[in-house]
Amino acid sequence: MDAHQSKEWFDLHYTPSKWSKRMATDMVVGHHVKVCTEYSETTRKSSHGELSIRYGETKAKMDIFYPMMTNNNSAAAYNSAKPVLLFVHGGYWQEGSRKMHSFVSNAWTKAGCVAAIVGYTLAPEASLEQMVAEIQAAVKFVANRFPKSKLFLCGHSAGAHLCAMMMVADWSKDPSILQAIHGMFLISGVFDVVPCVNSCVNDVMKLDEESAARVSPHRILMKTSPKIFCPVLVAVEEHGSPEFTRQSKEFLEFLKSHGVPSSFLELPGVDHFDIIENLVNPEDCLCKEMLKVVQEEQANNKKK
Repeated sequence: MDAHQSKEWFDLHYTPSKWSKRMATDMVVGHHVKVCTEYSETTRKSSHGELSIRYGETKAKMDIFYPMMTNNNSAAAYNSAKPVLLFVHGGYWQEGSRKMHSFVSNAWTKAGCVAAIVGYTLAPEASLEQMVAEIQAAVKFVANRFPKSKLFLCGHSAGAHLCAMMMVADWSKDPSILQAIHGMFLISGVFDVVPCVNSCVNDVMKLDEESAARVSPHRILMKTSPKIFCPVLVAVEEHGSPEFTRQSKEFLEFLKSHGVPSSFLELPGVDHFDIIENLVNPEDCLCKEMLKVVQEEQANNKKK
């Protein structure tokens, strides 16, 4: 990336809707919201879960969905060792919601896992640093609620950034949380926020280069080691901005240089939006790859 590029260049390369091949730029986001909302309404009507759980000191809430084999008994799930997926939605830190992403739980609960779909306070009401703190509180809440379970973090776009920040967050007051996290799935994320300062994204975020660097996991890992060493899957779409792909590949290399077991997956034929919409289908390639990581971690636990 050339730091001397124009604002128009940054707007183009940090606006995912401009890279979709399946529909016009001005249609793809609206279609995405409609599809995800419809999928999620079906999920919320048909699945067993606890909704609107407040998890920290702010108004932020999460929804937790359980596999049917728990016989509608959430207490049984708390005491089981079922894997737990914690999902953080995207929307450039200013849009999206947990309610819009309930459908992400489908494949996980079908596979016998618990899924926690996390909401967080958006900009301009909250700063990026406040969002990071909320996600950290959500991770702590879920780890404490399911003390026997392995926890896997999954985020899309801005949510991938927030999950990646958990690797460099201060866990000194809760060191046991580090042992609870056994995998991360970072889907089409932004890991260096500084370029966003020059784009239309910053119209709402109001970041400068210094404040953006403080919440950029890529830049933080240039100075320090990650706090969490677990398998990390970094996934991108074929029809996406080359900047998102560049950031993902460079972040992957940083993780590898620190000894974090990491892998890269580019999904053919999808864009920034249907890469996440497709998670409604348990047979989706990305779903299968994530569940493979979970199954391997569970198998490793049984061998110990």
